[in-house]
Amino acid sequence: MQSGVEQRRHRRYRLSIPVEVRSPGQGAAAVLTSSEDISAKGIYFVLSPGAELGSELELDLALPPQLCQGKNVRVHCHGHIVRRGPPDEQGRIGVAAAIEEYEFIRGD
Repeated sequence: MQSGVEQRRHRRYRLSIPVEVRSPGQGAAAVLTSSEDISAKGIYFVLSPGAELGSELELDLALPPQLCQGKNVRVHCHGHIVRRGPPDEQGRIGVAAAIEEYEFIRGD
């Protein structure tokens, strides 16, 4: 893999939307954060430390009505962590997650 060469297959969109993150089977409460960018097969967001590489995730995204013909639409996703960044000044880490499957849930 060459450094600095774009290898993504899906276009990324810089989009900040609310994201609820859960670890399936852990029984822990969902953590609320927001996306920094998103594509058809991945998402990047910031979390508190503790998210381990390869960990499974459940994500619930709230799409803005202006992108969904004025409707409230949520997307429920399953995926796993593929990359972790270094901690920021607040101790949070950037997390890249691959989205393996998703389901659209209309609120209206």
